[in-house]
Amino acid sequence: MPGPESIGSLSRLLAAAMEPQRVFHAPVWGDPKAMSLALKEVRKAFGSEDTVRPNYDVLQRALKGFAQTQTVANFNELKYVCYGVSVPIADAGWRLIDSPPLFQRVLNLVDARQSQAKQYRRCYQGLLNAYLCFDKLAPSVPQSSSNWSKLGSFLDERLLDIRKASRTRGEPPNWLELLFKNRNLLGADPCKPYARSLMAGDQGPLRSVCEGLGIPDSSWVWNEALLAYIALLCDSSDRAFRDGLDGALSLVNGRTQLRMPETIARQATAMTTVRYSRCADRPEHIELRDTAVQRVGSPWLARAAWDAHVGNEPARQMVEGWLKRRLIKDFFELLAQDGGADVRRLNYWLKWEPKITDMWFVLGADARRNPTAPFKALRERMEGRRRVLDEPDGTNNAFVMRIGPLVVIEFGQTGNACYVFAASDFNTDLEAEVFTLNGRNPLKQKINASRLSHQGSWESKFDFDLARLLQRTPPTKGDLYKARAPEVAPYRATSGLREPMVVRPQVTQPPVGMNRSSALAPNIVFQIKSYCVPLGIRFEDKRDRSGGSFWVYITNRDLHRTFVRALEVHGFVFAEGKGFWFKDKN
Repeated sequence: MPGPESIGSLSRLLAAAMEPQRVFHAPVWGDPKAMSLALKEVRKAFGSEDTVRPNYDVLQRALKGFAQTQTVANFNELKYVCYGVSVPIADAGWRLIDSPPLFQRVLNLVDARQSQAKQYRRCYQGLLNAYLCFDKLAPSVPQSSSNWSKLGSFLDERLLDIRKASRTRGEPPNWLELLFKNRNLLGADPCKPYARSLMAGDQGPLRSVCEGLGIPDSSWVWNEALLAYIALLCDSSDRAFRDGLDGALSLVNGRTQLRMPETIARQATAMTTVRYSRCADRPEHIELRDTAVQRVGSPWLARAAWDAHVGNEPARQMVEGWLKRRLIKDFFELLAQDGGADVRRLNYWLKWEPKITDMWFVLGADARRNPTAPFKALRERMEGRRRVLDEPDGTNNAFVMRIGPLVVIEFGQTGNACYVFAASDFNTDLEAEVFTLNGRNPLKQKINASRLSHQGSWESKFDFDLARLLQRTPPTKGDLYKARAPEVAPYRATSGLREPMVVRPQVTQPPVGMNRSSALAPNIVFQIKSYCVPLGIRFEDKRDRSGGSFWVYITNRDLHRTFVRALEVHGFVFAEGKGFWFKDKN
């Protein structure tokens, strides 16, 4: 693409061409000599026909032919193959650059054209285009990346000779001069020179290079340049890093004109998180915390993802601490009785955050269905550790903590004691979905429970009692209780379609004459799910979303007849071809 200088030059040439002396004494249009001179001027200003890329169909024919024969019929076919070495071959899915023998064969054929300078330069430009458009994020074999690096070295080693030959023939094309000035693109750290301008918010230098070389916005060049900017920021002082962090996170989270692919955004998130963990002062950075959880995952539920993508334990622990503190604040600020912050309990348990290794949040109906933005954000942060508290009073909630070998339970409503158990003595499976206070999957178990009261100056007493319990509870009692899975009898093949014999809970049916309920009780939801899981029946509860329904995906009403009848009794409606649905009434 011509730059501003070329446009200006063309304007001046046109103005000069319209002078009377030239208009009335111009050579006859069509004169071969005049046409050659005009073409020379155009090529000098805008580059030559080198810049014309082959269309896709022509490219594919050349690639398929070369893949089969490992040879080319003429120069044009070789040029097309050069442009296409990093393009997947249609119907095959692989690329020439994936195959070391075929890729090397292409390079050898190009080198064989060195005595024909013009053809050699055009093949070189085709390889350059393939190099710049190589998809580094696409699934590939290990040889692909090594061949791509090899291609960069090939282009770099021949650049001076190509340029020298072009200068001998006349003015080199603009793209070649631009590449010479940006030779770094062919090296080991190709985009480092553009990092500082990007960090200053100036895309101009990189944008100019990309336009001049025909580099698309989807090229790895932009991704590498953005990562170079992040790397430069991470190499700066603590103060400079913190000053620039908000801008970097705006880029990562898509609030700028530039867009990062998810893989690159996750890599940038990992880099900034690790760098922040190395700062001398590390106050909680809310957007960095939320970005890390969104891009990588929960630091204690997704340990494998953190190990794979971040690989830095201090950084993981830093974000884990931030997230746990945020969740503790959520519980005692948003879920406390009457919506008022329980400051004393909040401050007390924040002190214990480093010792809390896991946590669960058992939410009453009010917290589960509150449609406001703070509660929606709260439920998202609790994802994976959010449970249901099935109680008539929908205002109560429970906060379950794992501290060493202990399970500690606090309740949202005041007047409730704090319950402490040795983990193995707490006979409720915390992986269950629905809990009660004293019924099924109870939280307030009487046996083996230590009840700590919040009366008076309770904080110091809690410290003493928890320290005593931690000291006297052996590690052997630190294993959490796990409920036994439903027993499944061996399947017996028969000539007809029958259900496997499964020991499963019954779905409670309401008394005869009772009208359809306006909302599913949590215990009914639990029974439905308990029936579906061992049989592999898919279900989905979308009621937390605006206007959503609870779906049970049974498309054949003749199967599971007893279960289907129970669903209908509870108000589920059958949708042909999809299954049964239930929607809460407002």
